[in-house]
Amino acid sequence: MRDVWLHVHVPKAGGSTLRQLMNRNFGDGYYNSNSLLETKQYTYDDVSEIVRCHPWVRCMSDHKLSLNLPYRHDHAKVHAICFVRDPVERFISRYFFHRNFEEVNCIAQRMTFREFADAELVQQYVHPQTNSQIYFLNGGVDFDDMTIIHEAVETGRVLLYPIERFDEACACIERMFPTTFSDLSYVRANVSKKDTVISDEDREFVQQYLERDYPVYQLAQQQLDSALEKTYYSKDDRESTLNGFRERCSLRYHNFHPPRAAGEPLPEFAKRADDPAASSSNRHRADKKKQAGDTTAANGS
Repeated sequence: MRDVWLHVHVPKAGGSTLRQLMNRNFGDGYYNSNSLLETKQYTYDDVSEIVRCHPWVRCMSDHKLSLNLPYRHDHAKVHAICFVRDPVERFISRYFFHRNFEEVNCIAQRMTFREFADAELVQQYVHPQTNSQIYFLNGGVDFDDMTIIHEAVETGRVLLYPIERFDEACACIERMFPTTFSDLSYVRANVSKKDTVISDEDREFVQQYLERDYPVYQLAQQQLDSALEKTYYSKDDRESTLNGFRERCSLRYHNFHPPRAAGEPLPEFAKRADDPAASSSNRHRADKKKQAGDTTAANGS
């Protein structure tokens, strides 16, 4: 039986960075399913069928996944990896993301933060799944129901961690699954541009409407604490591993390339990849080579 990892991508909780790490670690076995509608989720049976029908998939990322997953599948050992975020910080990040993301038409682009918060949290302008991580993770069952989430964690197949402790989590995951996740060093991706200051008053206003989301955030903290305690031999072992991981992150210049030593020049292939002119030249040569191959094949036939 193969192992299948499902990245349950909670919006605005570090998922874009994690997608790139999954791509690097799983290669051709990774499927990045990018839904344009975050509010449409797969059912338990949908995911079971995906796992059965696509044996090449070793890892899949999607907004359409919840934690209601077929962990006891007949054809695979299904695991889930999911990060959640402090509810207030997540809401603020979402505001700035939509405010500065021109490809999406969102009210955030023409509203102050307080107006946006009033529209979404008070007037309920948006789908509830967008602002509730519990509702998202239990597949739309309820805003308070942690049953599906607790049952998923109890299978031992779920890594549910807080994004604020991403370094600790990644270093720990590398230690727990060294073959599957050999390198989770990263460069942050899809970071929201903050073009205004959010006051303490506005934060308090938002928090009162997001209080029900804190149980899942607290559970994620507890899950990471437990994993750290079980994984490391000692406090020194843990700190040494974390420092080494952060050093690798500091050396990484791109999520898709390996780290390099300080002061070491970029490899030639990386220089070409980062040079638009060189990339254009490479594409031209590749096109010419393909045309030559097509001509040879045609003449041979």
